[in-house]
Amino acid sequence: MIKNLLMALMMFSISGPLLAAQAIFAGGSFWVMEALFAEREGIKQLDVGWIQSSRQHTRRQVVRVEYDAKLIGYGDLLTLYWAAVDAKDGQGQYCDRGAEFSPALYVQTPLQQRWAQQSRAQQALILEGSKLEGSTLGSSKLDTSKLERKLAVRILPVGDFIPAQARHQHYHRQHPWLYANYRRRCGYPAGEKLTVPARANVPFATTALSAQQ
Repeated sequence: MIKNLLMALMMFSISGPLLAAQAIFAGGSFWVMEALFAEREGIKQLDVGWIQSSRQHTRRQVVRVEYDAKLIGYGDLLTLYWAAVDAKDGQGQYCDRGAEFSPALYVQTPLQQRWAQQSRAQQALILEGSKLEGSTLGSSKLDTSKLERKLAVRILPVGDFIPAQARHQHYHRQHPWLYANYRRRCGYPAGEKLTVPARANVPFATTALSAQQ
C-alpha cells in the first residue's frame, strides 16, 4: 500500500506541473508573441509582461500562455515559436534591437526543460540543413552541441512575471491597423498565419510549419 502511494505521488509530481499548462516565451516584441498564440484552439489566456530570472539575466519582454494541454501541447507551442523567431539573432528580433527583445524559452518544470532542449537541438539540425528522415533526434549520432552554439535562443529558469500595463495587453486586437502596420514594417512574420501540421508519432516539436496562403 505504501509502495502504491509513493508511486502515485511520483506520478503526481511528474504530471502535475504539466497539467498546469503554462508556458512562457520571449521572442522580440510581446505584442507579436501574443498575436502568435492568440485565437488558437486550446489557448485559454495570454498575458504580456517582463521576466528576469535573476540579476545576472536579462529582463525580457515575454508572453505567458495558459493552455488546455488536451487541445494543444507544449510541443505545438514550441513549433510555432521556432517558426516565428530569428533563432540566430541574440541582439533583438527584426527591427526591435536590444537585450529586452532577445529570444529565450523560460521553463518551469524538468519536462519543459527537456522538451525545450530537444526542440533547440532539432532546430540547430534543421538550420544546418541536416536530413533527419527516418531517424529521431534521440538516435542521431550527430553532435548537436556545436550546432546549437549558432543559436541565440536561451533556455532559462522562469522568474517573477511582471505584467505590462493594460494598453499593452491584446494590442493586436485593440489596435489591429496599428499592429499590422508595425509588424509588417518591423519585419516580423505573420505569426497568426502559421499552422501546426499533423504531428502523429512525433514525440517533440520536430515538424516544420506551413503558412496558410
